[in-house]
Amino acid sequence: FVEFRKIPFSMEEILFDPQTSGGLLAAVPAEEAEKLLAELKGLDLLCAVIGEVIDRKDYALLIR
Repeated sequence: FVEFRKIPFSMEEILFDPQTSGGLLAAVPAEEAEKLLAELKGLDLLCAVIGEVIDRKDYALLIR
């Protein structure tokens, strides 16, 4: 149910690219995470904190 007017086909392709059709992942400072989460939930958006960035150790990815 989308109508494009005077939009190049390449832009249409970007708007419906599978890589941009899913969820959005954002990195924010830890001290701002709860405030952002509350704002997003206030807009009725499904959101959650799913991890944290830490200093690199002997591994590239830590799952705990």
